[in-house]
Amino acid sequence: MTEKNTDKKADKRPVTQQSDTLRQDFPWGHIDWYHAAELSGSEGMTLGRVTINPGESNASHGHPNCEEVLYLLSGELVHTYGDEEHRLRPGDAICIPPNVDHQAHNVSDEPAVMIVAYNSAYRRVKATGEDSEGE
Repeated sequence: MTEKNTDKKADKRPVTQQSDTLRQDFPWGHIDWYHAAELSGSEGMTLGRVTINPGESNASHGHPNCEEVLYLLSGELVHTYGDEEHRLRPGDAICIPPNVDHQAHNVSDEPAVMIVAYNSAYRRVKATGEDSEGE
């Protein structure tokens, strides 16, 4: 959601059913978005569920306008956080400050499923090494 820097806002919807989520597919897996300004009218949060396929990694990136909290439900990740690596197992969480490049690599034989939350309803994404915000 909002990677394209849109500031659209949907009508306020406090409950998002699974059937109403917005799915983004990537070569490494997918994200199901539940709450964000343009999806549910959220005013201060973005919430999603990320699935990374076994052996795959998302692209290294940062968020210039918000923190991210990731809570791992299943699978196992090695999460690069700046210059550090952290191994995450189900029940572990990581908090990533704004502008810190990070990347998750699924090191298990099953999909890594996690909940991600951002303290902005207009989450921005900047690929590592990019000067401008992008996908």
